[in-house]
Amino acid sequence: MAEDQTGDRRMFAGACAAIAALAFSFAALSGIMYQLKGEYLLDNGQIGLIGGAGLWGMAISQVGFSSLCDAIGMRKLMRLAALGHVAGVVLIVTAGGFAGLFVGALVLAIANGMVEAVCNPLVATLYPTRKAAMLNRLHLWFPGGIVLGGLAIWAMAGLDWRLMMAIVIVPTLLYTWLFTGPAFPPTEAAQHGARFGDAVRAIGTTPVFWLFLGLMAITMSLELGPNRWIPAVLEAGGLPGILVLVLINGVMAIARGNAHAVLGRVSPVVLLAVSTATAGAGLFWLSFASGMIQTIAAALVFAVGISMVWPTMMGFVAERTPRTGALGLGLMAAAGSLAVGLVTTPLLGTIADRHLPRAIEAAQTRVLAQQVAAAPATDPTLRAEAQAILAAPALPEGTGDFLRRIAVDEARGPVAKAAADLLHPAENRSGLLSFRYLVPFALLASLIFALVAFRDRRAGGYAAAVERARFQQGFP
Repeated sequence: MAEDQTGDRRMFAGACAAIAALAFSFAALSGIMYQLKGEYLLDNGQIGLIGGAGLWGMAISQVGFSSLCDAIGMRKLMRLAALGHVAGVVLIVTAGGFAGLFVGALVLAIANGMVEAVCNPLVATLYPTRKAAMLNRLHLWFPGGIVLGGLAIWAMAGLDWRLMMAIVIVPTLLYTWLFTGPAFPPTEAAQHGARFGDAVRAIGTTPVFWLFLGLMAITMSLELGPNRWIPAVLEAGGLPGILVLVLINGVMAIARGNAHAVLGRVSPVVLLAVSTATAGAGLFWLSFASGMIQTIAAALVFAVGISMVWPTMMGFVAERTPRTGALGLGLMAAAGSLAVGLVTTPLLGTIADRHLPRAIEAAQTRVLAQQVAAAPATDPTLRAEAQAILAAPALPEGTGDFLRRIAVDEARGPVAKAAADLLHPAENRSGLLSFRYLVPFALLASLIFALVAFRDRRAGGYAAAVERARFQQGFP
């Protein structure tokens, strides 16, 4: 298929705008998590479930719709995605509590999954000889969109969080307009006569695909798990968390924009081995970080590590298992989204909650609990929690919820401020500590990538492996 025709360029621009809409939704939901905790009195576990639904919903959508790109048509799927983006935003901004926020995040995630289900095979089809490089350029707009969306959220500081969420509509309108003109091509697999059954058989009989499916769960957890939590965790410590997220994704955008130069010098698997080790080092440092300078330095190391992992993983699968087609790319994206949404994001919140009591200043908390227990107008439930804190030798697990309820009660004046002063630094410390639990997985992934690279080198190199794979799967 000829590349770089006018229609192809407009379609590629539409795909980039759609990925930006996905990124805006990620930035907006991540950026308002701290406000949601205060407004709806949600703990880290509940916020993790909302943030996770914004990711595992993508997995359902990616698997369900990636196999329908040729059957239903890419244009119809992108129209459904646009409707989903609008509906998800409306559900979130009109939510009355946890359930409404959860459903809105899920609808938004399903729309995001449709975007991934269409745009990855679309770009692989438009640029069959430059898949890894062009997928990196496409997914430049995920961190790029987070930069733009994050800056917009930061500029809206002090405004209602519902306005921040509504910015997702802007790139949604843009990609809807860009996709109104050119005709969508059949996927590359369909052009070569591959049917859905062929993709299923290729997936079932290609061991390297299953290996990378598992690795995708790890690598996407390294990227999106911490990124989902960074704004809330850093804001608890008095740092501009959304700007740190913008910085991380700015580095990612620059790196993905220049991925072709890097991939011209090293193979994708070598890049993945180095990247995941670097990401692990950055997370380990970030888990100990304190203060603006150290936090930014650790975040930069982390950003360099994760910058090119996602699109390079997708490019590897597109090049080494071409007959898996859109279904293969959809399953890859789904494996990562499922892991981050169902496991990593909620688990990081649960780990933070578990470590929170140990991070809270115990003596001052007991003084605060005495004041609350002695106040005549105290709610019976709150008084019971205060008495439990005073009776226990160590701060109980519910101490964080106790402090949250006091901190949002403006009528308590100095007591509310004292609760916030105890809670917020502790949430910062316990949240950062949770990132350390991902480091062993980063090192495991790096080792496996290094072994794959070593195997490729002994068999003639990465390019030779790609040619063998295309020949074995019937692609010219």
